[in-house]
Amino acid sequence: MRFSFLAILVLVMVAGCSASPSPATPTADPTPNGLSGRLAFAGSTTIQPLIEQLAEEFRNRHPNVELEIAAGGSVVGINAIQDGQVDIGMVSRELRPEEMREGMENFQIAIDVIAIIVHPTNPVQNLTAEQLRGIYRGEITNWSEVGGPDLSILPVIREISSGTRGAFDEIVLDDEEPVANADTQVTAGEVEARVASTPEAIGYVGFGNIGDGVQVIAINNVNPSPETAQDNSYQLKRPLQLLIGPLSRPLARSFVDFVLSSEGQQIVVRDGWVPTATTE
Repeated sequence: MRFSFLAILVLVMVAGCSASPSPATPTADPTPNGLSGRLAFAGSTTIQPLIEQLAEEFRNRHPNVELEIAAGGSVVGINAIQDGQVDIGMVSRELRPEEMREGMENFQIAIDVIAIIVHPTNPVQNLTAEQLRGIYRGEITNWSEVGGPDLSILPVIREISSGTRGAFDEIVLDDEEPVANADTQVTAGEVEARVASTPEAIGYVGFGNIGDGVQVIAINNVNPSPETAQDNSYQLKRPLQLLIGPLSRPLARSFVDFVLSSEGQQIVVRDGWVPTATTE
């Protein structure tokens, strides 16, 4: 996964505390009145907003717990867990074998599904993965080449720091650069608006950002959905994971358990992601 990782972590204080994360050391978390202590997070900017939502509910249930959530990118989260600098690392890609050190554990908490969208008047309803790659590499430039009208194709992309852009570039383009004349938009909403107003456009958005003004097309004859993401028949997806390590506070396991609980996974769904565990 390619991300623009910040050289300095931008700390977001969920509990209103301004102290920076200190090295994670084991501590006794349970008290007679429930859980207490502090957890420090670092890692993926893609997962950070979801973790903030989950952390808010976790702290509502356990007001004696302080949560410090930092950004920085997936590599930052992995390194911070390896070095024992935080309790929980946030990662929005598969881990490489060499990144898993002794005592580390990873937990997939959600699936990020990328949907391919076109203008509602576009008759193309399916593309192969090879055709999609050809469009974004500039090798296919007219919709007539893939069964559509005689109309030049306008590929729409996210800006370079976007986590969705990083996932798309890795999965679809094998980390190659998209075509130089691609139209760049900053947010998922802007991508959708551009595609909805431009008959020749094609774009990509996270599954939770699909609106009514665009048409979603299948890839390799499979439509994006929670079911096709979970059964692996839809390939434009990536895992959202939490890491804990041997130096993580015991409280970290309690937070992970909450995220994977029915209540936690309901928050995952409300935030626009595909859950990995049951929400019933």
